[in-house]
Amino acid sequence: MDKIYRLIILSFVLFTFFSCDKEEDLLDESVVVTEQAYQNELDEWIYENLTLPYNVEVKYKWNDGEVDNQFSVVPPKIEKAKEFLEAYLNIWIKSYEAEAKAGGDPAYLHKYMPKLLVLVGSPAYMNNSLVLGMAEGGRKVSIFDVNSFGNFQIWGWESEERLLELKKDAIVKSFHTLHHEFAHIMHQTKFYTNDFKEICKGDYTANWQGVTDEVANIKGFVTPYSMLNENEDFVEIVAAMLTKVLNSNEAKLWKSTQLNGEDGYVTDEVGDIYLSEWEGLLYTWNWVINEDTWTWLTTPESYESKKKFEQKVDIVTTYYQEKWGVDLYSLQKRIEAATELLINEQNN
Repeated sequence: MDKIYRLIILSFVLFTFFSCDKEEDLLDESVVVTEQAYQNELDEWIYENLTLPYNVEVKYKWNDGEVDNQFSVVPPKIEKAKEFLEAYLNIWIKSYEAEAKAGGDPAYLHKYMPKLLVLVGSPAYMNNSLVLGMAEGGRKVSIFDVNSFGNFQIWGWESEERLLELKKDAIVKSFHTLHHEFAHIMHQTKFYTNDFKEICKGDYTANWQGVTDEVANIKGFVTPYSMLNENEDFVEIVAAMLTKVLNSNEAKLWKSTQLNGEDGYVTDEVGDIYLSEWEGLLYTWNWVINEDTWTWLTTPESYESKKKFEQKVDIVTTYYQEKWGVDLYSLQKRIEAATELLINEQNN
């Protein structure tokens, strides 16, 4: 029986060799067929302008593995994806790059900027809140509502100057998430002073979603999300500064009632003051309307919150200047100038 078994095995081996000998000679080229992905004009633009110089990968075609399944969203239109990416290159990347070069350390941008952008056409909603951007670990940033990029509401009576302001505002605010996440990378690489978290210590809360803008402001925070912890507070200040840039090149005239903030009384004086959008925010922090006289006034509580917020802003701006050689006020101006230039080029 053992001999029969061996004969069967030997016969099988011989048959295998014989069968192989009868096959045609192997071809030199591979017979495995692979389908080459189609590269459209936008793909080529991304490769030339973002991937090669900055090592940035962009995903805008539908890929359900890149977006959380809890969101019901659609991919962006190609023309809106291109519009966003051109703004991303010319407004976000090049403004940071120019400011980094001015500060003497351009390498930090290339090293630390997020390397994967995922573009989504529609907005997303989470816990009844509108989500316009999400980030994962500082490397991947998802931008939602790209199909509405640069859109803004008009009523029909806006001046040409006002329309330009609305357009700039709509574009600049689209980069809030990128500013926010890049600021996280910055402070995680080089730490800011511990004095920052002491300013609003005791007011940070995990229940920030139940806080209104007004309540957050009165406690010295620029947004409710700033109240989550000191790190979110820090980066939300950076993002707010860089998305409130209107009139940073030529400050706008404000006609305002002069306030005596320390005791909450309003004087009869009305003064002319030139402020950028960000300076206007600081100047009018927590003003409330006095319905008896229809003038603006501040209160001791809002005056205290203003001082807290300004202290935090001083720490943030000093940190960027000393640790990274970046002047955030100068970066504000660069972003606004780049935005206006891009809009003019698109209109011509």
